[in-house]
Amino acid sequence: MTNSSKLPLHQIDKAHIRDLVSQAKAGSKDAFDELVRITYPRLLSVSIRLTGNAEDAKDVLQEAYIRAFRSIKNYREEANFWNWMQAIIRNVASSLLARARRRRFEVIDGTESSDLSLTKNYMDQDIVDSIDLEEAMDELPSEMKRLVLLKDFYGLEHSEIAHRLSISEANAKVRLHRARNALKLRLEQRLPKR
Repeated sequence: MTNSSKLPLHQIDKAHIRDLVSQAKAGSKDAFDELVRITYPRLLSVSIRLTGNAEDAKDVLQEAYIRAFRSIKNYREEANFWNWMQAIIRNVASSLLARARRRRFEVIDGTESSDLSLTKNYMDQDIVDSIDLEEAMDELPSEMKRLVLLKDFYGLEHSEIAHRLSISEANAKVRLHRARNALKLRLEQRLPKR
């Protein structure tokens, strides 16, 4: 068996993929594992384009493979496997982004919630709308944006953020505080002058 994951995409044997899909449909976990190994690099790049970062992309792709494994028996073999997987990835990424939007600026338990109280009040009073929030987030440096997303949108604990970013928990708290202040300042700049 050739090492298909090392081949350029145009050289990956479509017949081999079709054969692996057929075997996976028949219940072969080894065939599905081989499909994952072959398709992972290409589908990871699709996932990164949809999510904007590698960590979320890996989570999305993992969930997409789980969904694909669960529904492989329903896969129509005349369909294009790449297109089928990309549709699953789009659905998973869309769900992830929708969850993140719903979680925006929920009241956060703990002392650091005061950092966002002003922003929460603006949201409640319809002074700052979601477009202002998105624009303010886009203006943040990427590291600050990532911190706010991880804590306030995905609800990760400081320890989880520290682990993902390979920094200390104390450093994660300090950086998050700075990021929230920067976001708050950008939102305040959008407020109508009184």
